[in-house]
Amino acid sequence: MLYNILSSKVSDNFIVLIASVISFAATYGLLAFPFSFLPRDGGKYVTNSEGKKVAINASSSGKVTGAGLVFISIYFICSLLFLPISKEFILYTVFGIFMMLTGYMDDASKSPWGELVKGLLDLVVAILAAVTFLIFNGSEVYFFGHKYHMPVVVYGVLAVALIWASINVTNCTDGIDGLCGSLSVVELIALAILFNKHLGKYAGLSMILAFTLVAYLAYNWNPSTVLMGDAGSRTIGYTMALLCMLSKHPFAFLLLSLVFIFDGGLGLLKLAVMRITKKPFLQKWMFPVHDELRKKRKIKIPVIVIFFVLLEIIFVIITGVIIHVFGG
Repeated sequence: MLYNILSSKVSDNFIVLIASVISFAATYGLLAFPFSFLPRDGGKYVTNSEGKKVAINASSSGKVTGAGLVFISIYFICSLLFLPISKEFILYTVFGIFMMLTGYMDDASKSPWGELVKGLLDLVVAILAAVTFLIFNGSEVYFFGHKYHMPVVVYGVLAVALIWASINVTNCTDGIDGLCGSLSVVELIALAILFNKHLGKYAGLSMILAFTLVAYLAYNWNPSTVLMGDAGSRTIGYTMALLCMLSKHPFAFLLLSLVFIFDGGLGLLKLAVMRITKKPFLQKWMFPVHDELRKKRKIKIPVIVIFFVLLEIIFVIITGVIIHVFGG
């Protein structure tokens, strides 16, 4: 692709910069005129104790959603054009496109897909990506500066859980304007900088997606006009999990994505515990946590987003300190 032409003339970092700027510009330009085929959000509802539907995000009703189909496509195209291509890279891209398309189909569906269907699709992608990773990379990990070779089966199971969890907590966090996109930008840039040595060309992938999301945020900051939908959030979650694995520091996910885990993961935990035990659990809290802060605590959306982003930056700094002190 273009990488082969440019690599003999300019540095890889400059090529990544070119790709990032083009992805930013294309996203910013295209989202200014949302495509007519993109669906409109119908608002989010929960069922109260009386069995009635109650709007929890009525302000989103009627807005363009599924915009992830646009900017994720731009990100994939720029990545394929400006980064060195390998069989492994192509497979990861194919799985990402599958995630984007299934997410968009859910966004566009008149009747949202059930949890079981989406969960199984996520599981399929997680298994395929984990197996691909093990074939090309093995099960070597770094933990507090020490290198370990985990049993392949153990790594495979943990990798599937990591990818599946990242997809779902990222998706759950995408409930208020600017939150998922802002947190993702910080984490993606952190991954590219902290683990540049191990990520190699995939650090460029991380930066291209970060620039793309910055352009998207121009339309998604409160009050938003465009929503990414599952086409965006699920693909972002998949990508961030994959980058943590490719960095050889998969356990760094627990720190770098702790805000996602706190905001979106607690709701998944509550649901799982209630279904298993058939008993109430964390009943006094609304989930995701951002709904608790917005609906019950009456905190404004920009304040919530800025607070969570600051928390994310703190966890990035902690991760960076650990890497600096222990090496790896």
